[in-house]
Amino acid sequence: MKMLVIIGPEGREEDLRRLIENHEVHAYSEFRGIIGAGITGRHLGTPVFPGKSVMIFTVVQDPKLKELREAVEAFRKTLYPEEGVRAFVLPVEEMM
Repeated sequence: MKMLVIIGPEGREEDLRRLIENHEVHAYSEFRGIIGAGITGRHLGTPVFPGKSVMIFTVVQDPKLKELREAVEAFRKTLYPEEGVRAFVLPVEEMM
């Protein structure tokens, strides 16, 4: 099993949820109001560095991960450069 963590701009959370659900993944968690800095700049929710991010994560079996990776990559190509979406894959040793 793997945990897929997707970080994208607030305002795109519905698109990210739909991306996951379109691949028959119905269990996920979401954090809003994430602040930070990266390749697309600083997103600190301030007038100088506006914007915040959303983080959605889910745990899936390895075959489903391949589908989701491809879907995230296709989604990234539809965004403006400053919208940056990143995805991270983490091993899940156990789920209780």
